[in-house]
Amino acid sequence: MRFFTSFRRPFSTPRARATVGAVASVAVLYGFLSLGDERKRRFGFRSAFAEGEVLDTYETREDAPIGPAATTQQHKWIYALPSLPWAHKFDPDEEYAKQNSLPIEQAILTAAPNVPPPITRRHPVLLKVDLTTELKKVQLNSKYKYDVWTFNGLCPGPMIRARVGDVVELSLTNIDPTGNPHNIDCHGFEGPGGGAALTLAGENETKVGRFKLLYPGLYVYHCAAAPVPVHIANGMYGMMLIEPENTTLTTVEKEYYVMQSEFYHEPPEKLPNGRYSDTVEFSYPNGLLENPDIVVLNGRESALTRDAPLKATTGDRVRIYFGNAGPNLTSAFHIIGGIFEKVWRDGDLTSAPGRYIQTVSVPPGGSTVVDTHMVVPGTYALVDHAIFRLDKGCVGFLNVTGQLRPDIYHSEQPPQNCVGCKLHS
Repeated sequence: MRFFTSFRRPFSTPRARATVGAVASVAVLYGFLSLGDERKRRFGFRSAFAEGEVLDTYETREDAPIGPAATTQQHKWIYALPSLPWAHKFDPDEEYAKQNSLPIEQAILTAAPNVPPPITRRHPVLLKVDLTTELKKVQLNSKYKYDVWTFNGLCPGPMIRARVGDVVELSLTNIDPTGNPHNIDCHGFEGPGGGAALTLAGENETKVGRFKLLYPGLYVYHCAAAPVPVHIANGMYGMMLIEPENTTLTTVEKEYYVMQSEFYHEPPEKLPNGRYSDTVEFSYPNGLLENPDIVVLNGRESALTRDAPLKATTGDRVRIYFGNAGPNLTSAFHIIGGIFEKVWRDGDLTSAPGRYIQTVSVPPGGSTVVDTHMVVPGTYALVDHAIFRLDKGCVGFLNVTGQLRPDIYHSEQPPQNCVGCKLHS
């Protein structure tokens, strides 16, 4: 026993333990570097023999390196991760020239709550996206109309669906009669301003920019012309879904596009006849106070209730691409009576989804993708669970038809809604 006690004593001090750890690390590194190339590949590494070779490149999906793990005089070892187009080794001028030979496809743009069809092709295209900026008078709620600034006459703007590797050729035409300049900042575009400077268009002007899609995800786009908060608060936003090269999304029966946003307005103007105008104007002071007058889903209070409630049948799996345009509030997205079976938080389509989630936080300029399985028929309410926003207009309905399920949801007494309830149709 004395022998073992004396053996352990030299390693009982912090300095001794640090020395032993350093020696062990050097030994492991030396052992790894002595392996052959084929065995290194099994550990997820590859070697680049050219002196000065850029480390964040790769040639094939199998190699797919994105950063240096260790460096020796003869070799540079690069960790292998799944394919990411931005990591390709390329000559920028050659790659740009190749874009002109890509197959050309006109993007299918849809108005919320509709979603463009899933992408079935397995090759990149030159995807043409045509957007206009224009004013449209919208009935925001039961009281007030508002001159909304829109993309393609829609608030939220049209949903765009694409695939990693596609090159988006975005054409933005400004037909806003107020003379305001407009542009596009797409969170899915890599580059300064997300394309804002390339697409800034004055009145009756068209700007065209090309953007290679490098990352999968569900991304918000919005106008970023100055003053940016004013353009967003007035309705200039939408979403782009960029699917991975090999999609990670399973097939579902229904897909829907939903965006939450806020409107800030001044009190209605008093007219010469003594009545108050039914049209209100934007309030910059209220926006600064972050105190919205109206909070809505899909651009107006009635969008997902009276006008176009979501629909499904029992047994359907329903996927909602949900975005928050803000410009100020974080959303606590929730379906009353439903459980999110899968949640791709923050629009992250490559990580494993969360399971069986009740409420999802979505910040301004953020997104999420949720799947829910409809089992019991009835009306399900989509809300921001910061629940006072219900009285500012933030509610939508998902109407589910089908066979009753007394084995899951049952009472001997008939269901009864409370008087004045805004959560059920």
